[in-house]
Amino acid sequence: MSAAAAGAAQAPPGPGSGARAVAAAGSEAWSIRLAALSALGLYGGVHWAGIVRPGGSGDLLGMFLVAVVTALLLPPALEVRGRMRRAGAVLALVIAALWAILAVAGVPLAALRPDRWDTLVVGIGDAIATLPALRVPYRGQDVLVRAVLLSGGGLLLAVGACLALLPRPRMFGAAVALGVLYAVPVVEHAPTHPYLDGSVFALLLGALLWADRLGQREAPVAIGLAVVAVLAAAIVAPAVDSNRPWVDYEALAESLQAGKTTTFTWNHDYAPLTWPRDGVELARVRSRGDLYLKTADLEVFRDGAWKQTREVLGGDDDTEFAGGHPDWTQTIHVSIKGLRSEQFLGAGTTMLVTHSTKLVREATPGTFEAATKPLRRGDSYDALVYVPRPGTVELHRAGTEYPSYVLRQLTVDTPGGAANAAVGPVEVRFPPWGAGMAPSARGRGGFMFVNPDQALASAGLGRSYQLAQQLRGGSTDPYDFVTKVIARVQRGARYTESPPPPGKLTALDAFLFRDHAGYCQHFAGATALLLRMGGVPARVVAGFAPGSRDGKDHVIRDLDAHSWVEAYFPRYGWVTFDPTPGDSPARSQQTDTRSQPSTAPSAARTTPSTGDRTSDPAAGGASAATGGGGTDLTLPLTGVGVIAGLAGAGALMAARRRRRLERSGDPELEELRIALVRSGRAPEPDMTLARLERLLAGNDGALGYLRALRLARYGAGSPAPTAEQRRALRRELGAGLGLRGRLRSLWALPPRPRELLAALKPRRRRSYTA
Repeated sequence: MSAAAAGAAQAPPGPGSGARAVAAAGSEAWSIRLAALSALGLYGGVHWAGIVRPGGSGDLLGMFLVAVVTALLLPPALEVRGRMRRAGAVLALVIAALWAILAVAGVPLAALRPDRWDTLVVGIGDAIATLPALRVPYRGQDVLVRAVLLSGGGLLLAVGACLALLPRPRMFGAAVALGVLYAVPVVEHAPTHPYLDGSVFALLLGALLWADRLGQREAPVAIGLAVVAVLAAAIVAPAVDSNRPWVDYEALAESLQAGKTTTFTWNHDYAPLTWPRDGVELARVRSRGDLYLKTADLEVFRDGAWKQTREVLGGDDDTEFAGGHPDWTQTIHVSIKGLRSEQFLGAGTTMLVTHSTKLVREATPGTFEAATKPLRRGDSYDALVYVPRPGTVELHRAGTEYPSYVLRQLTVDTPGGAANAAVGPVEVRFPPWGAGMAPSARGRGGFMFVNPDQALASAGLGRSYQLAQQLRGGSTDPYDFVTKVIARVQRGARYTESPPPPGKLTALDAFLFRDHAGYCQHFAGATALLLRMGGVPARVVAGFAPGSRDGKDHVIRDLDAHSWVEAYFPRYGWVTFDPTPGDSPARSQQTDTRSQPSTAPSAARTTPSTGDRTSDPAAGGASAATGGGGTDLTLPLTGVGVIAGLAGAGALMAARRRRRLERSGDPELEELRIALVRSGRAPEPDMTLARLERLLAGNDGALGYLRALRLARYGAGSPAPTAEQRRALRRELGAGLGLRGRLRSLWALPPRPRELLAALKPRRRRSYTA
């Protein structure tokens, strides 16, 4: 080595070499933090993406990039000079980051326009309200719910990145944010290999917390200790794992969910109706046209009422499917809101349920139920349904070739009565239309040769059977019989949810022949009973009327809970009929005047005089719809009421303040004392006005207030401080304290009415002249 080289090697470092070394060390630490942040953030992001189906890994990757860019732009924003400018820069960065996260999460760009932010905020609020009771992975199709779920991960990434990449990093805060990013989805749906998964997370979390602090000598030792600790934890974890959770987070989430949950019992009892009528939203259904939403078929008439039964297996045949009518089959999407139900909402005959957030099993032919836990807020699914809508001519020509599997819909169960006490309950079977046979009866214990007339009479159904035969004798075909039965049930009847007690009669017998008053259970139950007795297969159906329109969705509320009738027609299947009058709550909700065009065809809202409502759920809704076309003034009136209340409260407080000041003997001086106390400047016992003037000598306006107050107190008829002087003192009380100080000064020295009127009075402009 030459002497020059040796001298250069031994020469002390130059004046800038220390700064460069510090900068290089800081840059290396920043790079390590960025690498650890990327590893842990992406690892947690992959898990967070699994809370929706299909997964949102690509969305979370985009959000991670947004988070890193936000973290890089945050330090320059914090260095902007001026408090207001700095706050504006940070606020603009936060808004831009939120906008980008929502855009990446799948919110349509049209909804992110600034002029639509109010609607977006309301929609996001509604989506957030459903999250506590939501079941994940979320398989629903609600765009905002999916976006809110994914955006939560994006916000956690942004917070973690900003805290980790600050010039003075807050690594513990970043670790908490990214730990939540990983822990929440793991709690909701456990990974396939939980111990391995947790071990990787622990190592990445340790790297984020300590990697930038370790030197080259400490790093291998630290890594070895971390691996040993993680392996030991992986060995111990299975031993402490328990099948019973320490915290039942599902029950906790359900208790925190927004709004109330409503459960219905669908069997008929004809007692005064106690179903809720609060207008609570239960579900939203997206479908083509209006559909009656079925939850259960009440196929058995037993003990004088219609009830559900499990005597028929779910896989049995139940209906025919008409060819040449593809519009009668469709897939509906159902989102559960405030409903808790074991039954799935379907329509007509439900053939298949897919994309469900709950396990599904077939309950009875054409209906499905939850296999484990009931449906509740946040659940959703798709249902393939068949809803025939044959016209009048088609129904008249349907014929009477009933398939054998619907003949079970031509029976009623009777208790037997005194004449058949030894036989026990009796099943009476009515012949199908056109069979030319008489009814038959048999005991449930296997006894044959039971007199059906005696069985019907003992059950209080004799008059109903005679009425059915009378109506059948005057009908030309099954459809004509259906229309006549509905007309007879509705004749002279009124809708009431508190029907008279039936007394010694059965409920339906009292409804048909004495009271003519009831609700949907009475109308549907009597219609289905008469149809069966006349030879037309029929059953009662329970569920919800179509509800009201909200854009593309039907909103189903507790007002829409309903019962109606299905009658079977060969070649078409089960056709919907609704004999309940149009003024019932469920029927009146079918037409929403706010969403219907003003020039709707009148034919679609006409009720035939024969009572024919067939499968058109809109029929009979005109009378209910015509009363609601006005403007909804609830929100404006509420706003006016709030403003009036605030104004009244302010006036009352001002009056009380004024009386208090007047009682003090010197209101102006007492007001100054209160202002000083409220602004945090409580005066000392020996404080005088002259001393206050010396303390505020640097502010001419405040000084003018004190001088005017002193002259008014000790002078001869001097005026009180002016509005300008009061405003000057108010500015001095809040000086240097920012927005909080200005608000506090308003509270300390509130403006008088004359000041407010002077501020509101328009100033006259003067022309600019020499």
